[in-house]
Amino acid sequence: MRLEIFMAGMVSVAVAAAFGAQAFEKVPDEARLALKGTRGKPVKAGFVFVNGHYLKPPYTVARYGTAIFINNEQVTDQIVPWRTFLATQPGGSQAIKPAAAPKPAAQTTASKAPSIDDFFEDAPASPPAKPATASASSAGPSSVTDEFAHNEKSKAMVKRINDMRTDISRRLRNDQMLFFGSRYPRVTVPKRLSRDLLAVMPEAIRDASDGADLAMRMRTKGFVFLGQETCMDIIENRADYPALIERRRQIKEEESFQKLLNDSQRAVK
Repeated sequence: MRLEIFMAGMVSVAVAAAFGAQAFEKVPDEARLALKGTRGKPVKAGFVFVNGHYLKPPYTVARYGTAIFINNEQVTDQIVPWRTFLATQPGGSQAIKPAAAPKPAAQTTASKAPSIDDFFEDAPASPPAKPATASASSAGPSSVTDEFAHNEKSKAMVKRINDMRTDISRRLRNDQMLFFGSRYPRVTVPKRLSRDLLAVMPEAIRDASDGADLAMRMRTKGFVFLGQETCMDIIENRADYPALIERRRQIKEEESFQKLLNDSQRAVK
C-alpha cells in the first residue's frame, strides 16, 4: 500500500513538472547588475523548503539584486521592486533604459562568459567586454550600472533587503525550519517545534495520499501552521523525504555524541 502511494506521488511530481511550477517574481537583469549582491557565510544548521522542495545544508543566503536566494535558488519575490529603485533616479522610472543590444558578431576565443561572482559586491568583478564593432552613435547607454546612481533612498531599500538576508541567516543558525513558497507567505518554525515536526513529517509525507491528506495529518499532530498549499508542494516533492530521514538520523547521532562528551567532562570534574 505504501509503495502504491509513493508511486502515485511520483506521478504527481511528473505532472507538476510537465505543467511547470509557479515561480517567484523574476529579478530583472538590470537590477542584478546595478545593485550587485551580498552573501553570508555558509550555515550548516536549519532546514529550508522552497515550494515544497527540501534543500540540503549547508545554506548560503544571498541577496541577488532585489530578491533573496539560498544556494543560488530564489526563495522570495522582489523584496523591493526594481521599478521602485528606478523611481529614485532623476527623471523617475524613465531615466534609465537598458543598454542597446549589440548586433550579432562572430565569437572569438578571447570572449569570456560572466561569472556569478560578477554580480556580487563582495567578489571581484570583471568589466564586460565592449563590442568591437559598436560605434559611439549606435551603441546607446553603455550599461545600466554606468547610469544608476545610489542615493539615500536606494541605499535604504538595499539595506532593507540585506536585513532580510541577515535575518534568514540568523534563523538558520538558530536551527529553525523555513518554508518558502511562491503562492503563500513564508512559514518559520522555531528550533524546538522543528524537532517535533521532523520527528513525524517524513513518515507523514511518505504515507499521505495527497496534499489535503498531509495537511490533515499535520493538523491532527498539532502542526496547524502548514497550510494545504504548502502540503501540496511538499507532496509534489515527496521524493525528498528519505533525505529528511537521513538528516534526522545525523542529528540524533550528533546529539548523542554531544551528550556523551558532556557526561564525560562532568565525570572528570
